[in-house]
Amino acid sequence: MMRDKKFAIDYGILIEDGPLAGICARAMVGLNEKNQVIYTELVPEITTEPDYARAIAELV
Repeated sequence: MMRDKKFAIDYGILIEDGPLAGICARAMVGLNEKNQVIYTELVPEITTEPDYARAIAELV
């Protein structure tokens, strides 16, 4: 992220305006063994924790 914001842009997690502009939103992406996305979560507020239990349940 320091040199290239491509990752954040590609995953749709770049905060583009406001006091947090330029950093990533809090999100989780889970992949299976074939590198297919099987779980995503983008929390509504950066101070909100993701639902870790749900993510683990989806990935197991």
